[in-house]
Amino acid sequence: MRPTTPTRRTLLAGGVAAAAAAPGALCCAPPAAAGRGRGRPAPADATTLSGDLPGARTRVVLLGTAAGPYPEPGRQGCATLLVVGDRSYLVDTGYGTLRKFIQAGVDPAGLTATFITHLHSDHTADLFNLFLLGWGTGGHGIVSPVKVFGPGEAGGLPATTPGTTPAPLANPDNPTPGTTQLLAGAVDAWAYDLNIRTRYNSRAGLPSLMEATDVMPPDAVGSSPTGPYAPRMDPFVVFEDDRVRVSATLVDHPPVYPSYGYRIETDDGVIALSGDTTKSDNVVRLAEDADLLVHEVMHIPYYAEAGYPQELLDFFASSHTTPEDVGRVARDAGARHVALSHIGPGDPREVSDATWHRSVRSTYRGRITVGHDLQQINLSTPRGRG
Repeated sequence: MRPTTPTRRTLLAGGVAAAAAAPGALCCAPPAAAGRGRGRPAPADATTLSGDLPGARTRVVLLGTAAGPYPEPGRQGCATLLVVGDRSYLVDTGYGTLRKFIQAGVDPAGLTATFITHLHSDHTADLFNLFLLGWGTGGHGIVSPVKVFGPGEAGGLPATTPGTTPAPLANPDNPTPGTTQLLAGAVDAWAYDLNIRTRYNSRAGLPSLMEATDVMPPDAVGSSPTGPYAPRMDPFVVFEDDRVRVSATLVDHPPVYPSYGYRIETDDGVIALSGDTTKSDNVVRLAEDADLLVHEVMHIPYYAEAGYPQELLDFFASSHTTPEDVGRVARDAGARHVALSHIGPGDPREVSDATWHRSVRSTYRGRITVGHDLQQINLSTPRGRG
């Protein structure tokens, strides 16, 4: 199929965005000091794949399934890998992604493209590490260019919370860099290491392995960093090769803009990934008739019982999805299977798998997987891409 170039635009930085209130910078809060499961031993991190998928040509690996950014035991940062034959396609790069990639036994040399949903640290912490530490020689590791697609410049910052004194701006000359600038800045910061490592062998320069593209929604959508963040829209194609077609749509994760969900179509099945969002009709359209919907989830009653302030609970509700609403989205989309990922709280002691499952089941009758790191899922329904 003919490759398709993503729609791009540069938003002029102007003024301060009037965005969702106060605690937005936290996104997902640190765990409560005295959570329900804290008296039990900390769960071990997964180190090997689970799920026996004999003969699966196309599979999904939930590399990391925790919400963040604060690390919790038992789950690592959110990242989802689609493996199609000898190629792989990665969505998000939370902390620990490269380690999980290696533990999954997938050859980084087959990584073809990486897609970032939004530029929160729990989705990007390992993006540069993927290349810095996965940089290969002699046919091992990343030795060929990998396409990286992610949000472009936001073009504005959210309003500060009334009554607070914000810290001085980081990088005040360019306070809202996009994906390409994020990677370029990392290259500059690591220049000494990168230069040393190319002095005594013939490995490719690291920048040549990162083919980054900033993705912005079509102008006609009418979105902006001051809102609306995710108006009703149809998904648009951002990447295509002979194995996959990848489309994006805006999702509601204020005050972060742009925030995307992705749909990946293969000859063996369709996977949709919500990114971070409150309940979204755009995700319903993105996941229409999908074989698998990987959806973020947050158990707000846990945080309420742990004593988090109401303004923070309200923020969580405005930018994340309850398990009951995950079920409604999957039901309305006609998705055959929903897998929970970007799970908050991430520590499996705090909310049991049975609780997650029961809550989603209350609104959805299809197959449900409560995600854990290194779980494999087979995309088993053959279909063409049309």
